[in-house]
Amino acid sequence: MTNEKTERSHRVAAIKETAKSTNGGRSYLLRGLWACRLAAGLTQRELADAMGGSQATVGLLERVCRGAYLGTIARLCEALGVAPEDLLS
Repeated sequence: MTNEKTERSHRVAAIKETAKSTNGGRSYLLRGLWACRLAAGLTQRELADAMGGSQATVGLLERVCRGAYLGTIARLCEALGVAPEDLLS
């Protein structure tokens, strides 16, 4: 395993340890999503378009009404230019 993969593995493990999970650890509540979206200067619709989702989903995730799967977290991070930890805290 390369150093980058090892570091990523440790970061994911730390996220899973500290993040509040729903669905038995299959999805995570994104308490920092709203702040990250505002910092990026995006509307909910713009973020939804950038990540390939819907505005309703972004709204539910921001209000912590539902959890996000790891794939969704990855797409959000890419669209916002943030690390997963930023979305979870």
